[in-house]
Amino acid sequence: METRFRVLTWNCRRATQSSPAWNYLCELAPDVALLQEVNSIPLIVEKEFDIRYRRPSNKTGTPQRFGSAVLVRGTIGQEVLLQSTEDWVNAELRHFAGNLLAVEALLERGPRLNVVNVYSPAWPVEKARIAGVDVSSVKLTLNPDVWVADLLWASLRSINLHQGFWVLGGDFFNLSETFDAWRGGPRGNREYLDRMAALGMTECLRKMKGQLTPTFKNPRGDSFIHQIDHLFVTDPLLSRLISCDIGNPERVFGESLSDHLPIVADFVLP
Repeated sequence: METRFRVLTWNCRRATQSSPAWNYLCELAPDVALLQEVNSIPLIVEKEFDIRYRRPSNKTGTPQRFGSAVLVRGTIGQEVLLQSTEDWVNAELRHFAGNLLAVEALLERGPRLNVVNVYSPAWPVEKARIAGVDVSSVKLTLNPDVWVADLLWASLRSINLHQGFWVLGGDFFNLSETFDAWRGGPRGNREYLDRMAALGMTECLRKMKGQLTPTFKNPRGDSFIHQIDHLFVTDPLLSRLISCDIGNPERVFGESLSDHLPIVADFVLP
């Protein structure tokens, strides 16, 4: 007998309890939802899921008005420690604890997952905090700054990702290969994806589509060319991936649910 389960990641654009985005989320019926930019969650959703919620940091280090949420149809277990071998990285991981929400997810129908909800903002790590520190082992070679996504990668290097099932999803604001085509040359977006692949983490949407699939509609000019939302899984879970696609653009953009499309992936276990 097969067990199927669904994982979703979506930046909900400051969704409140009354936002119609929740109706669409319920229609998509995920078993695990990694949500970013959530202001509040309606009771109908709270009744269906176990929820862990945390506010990411702004530039000054104070909590944002919105938060990130992990929704599990089942039970959320203990938090998963993200830790590096480098002290300065650990200090920044503590600073950005709300941007990287990592927990165990025990599904009603499905396996135990280690999930990481990622909200990597549009601005990098404050240079003053890392002045005089050798960041070369973490910083992308093609980018002058250190980003929250880089801190995540540095912590993943210290984890045995071949044990258990790992899922990382969210809004990687500075991470789209289309940005490498901008004036000034590549800024490390393809480099970052290659780094993740070297750790054994595959981006599900690219794997199933075979190409970059846009997920973000730019409010300036309405261009729809960037994929800044990603869903990564480790090899043990990749072998069980049966589909991965984006949400309906006409529904999401037409009804102003968000400027991001959800990524929805389905898995099957024998």
